[in-house]
Amino acid sequence: MFGSSSTDSTTLKSRYRGDNPRWIGGLLAFASAGLLLMLCGFYLLPEVARIQTTFYLTLLLPTLLLLGWRRDFGFLYSWQFAVFCGLPLLLAISALWAPADGGDVRRDFPFYMKLVAYLALFYCALYLVLEHRGQAQLQRWLLWLIPVGTLSCIASLVHYGLDGGFEHLRRIGGISLDGDIDKTAMLYGFHSLFCCYGISRNSRRWKLLSWSGLAISCFYVLLSQTKVPIVMGAAAVVLAALVSGSRMLRIAVALAFVAAPLGYMVIFGDLPLMHRSTAYSIRLELWGKAYNEFLQSPLIGSGMMYKWFLDMNVVLPHPHNYLLDIARFSGLLGVAFALAQLFAAAQAARNPRDWFQWVPGLFIAWFGFGLLAMLVYAQQPLVRPSYIWFYYWIPLAVLLVLNQLSCAERRRAAATVAGTPTIAESHG
Repeated sequence: MFGSSSTDSTTLKSRYRGDNPRWIGGLLAFASAGLLLMLCGFYLLPEVARIQTTFYLTLLLPTLLLLGWRRDFGFLYSWQFAVFCGLPLLLAISALWAPADGGDVRRDFPFYMKLVAYLALFYCALYLVLEHRGQAQLQRWLLWLIPVGTLSCIASLVHYGLDGGFEHLRRIGGISLDGDIDKTAMLYGFHSLFCCYGISRNSRRWKLLSWSGLAISCFYVLLSQTKVPIVMGAAAVVLAALVSGSRMLRIAVALAFVAAPLGYMVIFGDLPLMHRSTAYSIRLELWGKAYNEFLQSPLIGSGMMYKWFLDMNVVLPHPHNYLLDIARFSGLLGVAFALAQLFAAAQAARNPRDWFQWVPGLFIAWFGFGLLAMLVYAQQPLVRPSYIWFYYWIPLAVLLVLNQLSCAERRRAAATVAGTPTIAESHG
């Protein structure tokens, strides 16, 4: 348990001021609970504003207090932290050269800097918690998300049925994230992947719960008719069959992959990834319009504007591609910072052995599918806690923090072997 050993107490005293490690332990526990509540909020809270409120009330204060008591701030001088905060900072600074009459909803430079601070504090909270509790904390969070996501999915399906959805098989929207169809479908696509971790557990109870959650989530994403979550659900089913070790189950999954598209065609009149083909053509028009805006100032962009709607017969708030949105606001400079984040994530996931471990392997898959969604559903990523955090910032932060802690551990080990042990944090 946290704070129960003299080693933990000594470590906390070396990293934080004061002689009361229990006080620091309480703050770390509170920050950990805040991170979990925010994750669960994406599945349970009906409005995005409530997720933001959860972040403000449960995470900001303990993180600020922990930083105030911290002795060593070397972790802030790492390339991982710099890469994580670099793109948000650039987007915020680009607001300084945005035209005064630009944007349909105006926000000033301090507003964007506040968003940068939120992301930086989130990274700090995650680092401080994982520094003390390690990967086991991530595993516990994954387990929590399995029953929470399952209950959320069941509630969404019940609401859908009571509203007559099964009569016409219209696209389903969940109970969270303001009921947005694409965003909630992505949540349950991620949930199907989380369930694979539960299936790998030795506990019979977790296996039963996780198989049930996987089936329910896959049913949901089929009803959503949303393409990326359908791919995620299919990947989760394959992964679950491999994890189960059952040959019969693998054969059943192979047969299902033949039967499922045929059933989908019977129900919806088209194949899963071809259904609603207009979604492809509309995105191509959107991307072309955003690209033309980028060409007006290709180096530094037009400057960050809170809302800059795209008129495509219907008015859309962004081009459904986060890189193009970054490009139109901050030009090639912003794209370079975004690509640096992708390179950093690839660097953190470069060890093939990590791909076959649940942590960080599942977070690599989380980031990969989230990145795919960002390229077809999302806007520029400098936002308050919202779906973009779940798709992008959360898995990216986990990968970078794990990499930073791993680098620090290797440097401490090297220093110990060299006969100069140190308790100071390495810069990663």
